[in-house]
Amino acid sequence: MTSWVTAMSWLMMVVVVGYLMVSTWRFYSFKDIDFGSRRPFQLIVLIAVLIASIWFFSRPALFAIAILYMASGVLWRLQWIFHRKAPPAPPVYREASHTP
Repeated sequence: MTSWVTAMSWLMMVVVVGYLMVSTWRFYSFKDIDFGSRRPFQLIVLIAVLIASIWFFSRPALFAIAILYMASGVLWRLQWIFHRKAPPAPPVYREASHTP
């Protein structure tokens, strides 16, 4: 590394990635992808584009995929933090009526 700015940015990225590796934050697991659906055409095209980009531009494509996956986990966590709903209020207690 020739610049201290580059070195510090790589150090920060390693620290952030290291933290995310040991954290309990949830990341998308791709378990709900349904290849048996009636129209998986868009999914097949997306997978083909990913494979072709990895084949032809492996270093930048794999780096971009890793950064996007990491950013998606961080953004989902931030969205969960900021959009948490308050627990619902307990139901109002009403005494049972003694008149039929």
